Amino acid sequence: MRRRKDPFGIALALAGAGAGAGSFAGCWEGGAVQIYSCNEPCFSLDAHECNDPCPVCDGACVPPPAPGFDAPILLWRGDATGGTSPPECPAEAPDLVFDGYSGFDGEHTCPTCLCTKPSCELPSGLVGSASATCDGTASTSFAAPEGWSGACTAPDAATSGEIGSFLIPAPTVSACAPTHDPGGAPPGLAAPASTRVRACTGTADKDKCRDPSRMCVAAPRRRSGGFTMCIRYLQQRTPECPEQYPDLLAAAERFDDTRSCTPCACEELEDATCSALVSVYEDGGCRELLGAEMVTMAGPKCVAGPDLRLESMAARWIREDPGRCAPTGGVAVGQVTPESPAYYCCQSDEVIPIY
Repeated sequence: MRRRKDPFGIALALAGAGAGAGSFAGCWEGGAVQIYSCNEPCFSLDAHECNDPCPVCDGACVPPPAPGFDAPILLWRGDATGGTSPPECPAEAPDLVFDGYSGFDGEHTCPTCLCTKPSCELPSGLVGSASATCDGTASTSFAAPEGWSGACTAPDAATSGEIGSFLIPAPTVSACAPTHDPGGAPPGLAAPASTRVRACTGTADKDKCRDPSRMCVAAPRRRSGGFTMCIRYLQQRTPECPEQYPDLLAAAERFDDTRSCTPCACEELEDATCSALVSVYEDGGCRELLGAEMVTMAGPKCVAGPDLRLESMAARWIREDPGRCAPTGGVAVGQVTPESPAYYCCQSDEVIPIY
């Protein structure tokens, strides 16, 4: 191709297919006009297209991608943890070519497992027997109210009839229940990926740039909606990004999520010591003491007659140490594994794109 600049900056363009014919057209570019000869293709145009020697790129003129990379596309990145939907592809690049996720790295966190504190519990009631050995002969149950605190109570089964003995059951300890630390990690797993990714492209004539060293690609005339120009690496390994596209992004359309947390549980109760003094009375108001016995977790006590009459009862703790249960579980297992990740090199906010 032959070019000549008018020394006075006058815009002229000669376009013709034959040696004896020609016509003039002007292409303003930087204050100078270039003269085109259509005996040779004009900026990659065929000879019959030289009647339009000033092609217009309906997109952006960018340098061709480095070897191993595909043509530039538009890529959007957004937060994948807040439920934000990715935008539709822009009108200038309406074709969706990738829809996936990024940011799979990092270990997941599980809640810290705890156990509820156990408590010493008083006997749920007494059992009277007709015999003097608490063997259950002609037994009568003297039930305490639910959740009995030890305050004076007159059981419904109280009777003025005489019994030979009554059994005071041993105090017990409530079971530990697994729970989690409310100030720690939430019970549910975090999103498997931190970033949502969408890539779009469009149809553009790559030879429509005046500079033959550049290619025309579909692109919005004004950047909006978080789209960035990127190039995709054509091999399944991490590339070294070129200077014009320095930001590396690994993304995948599908992933295998095997993450979980081992369930919270509680080990056996340890170091519990509960002992109480249980008193029985012949009247209904806990005034006329019939007898009192201290019971421990070692076992029940049998109080023998003769001529016992139980009308009310009361109790108080001698030692109230329910012990503790060690928590287990809350261990993170599994991981998120992207399937066939794609690698993109993108323009940086610190790099001014040259179109």
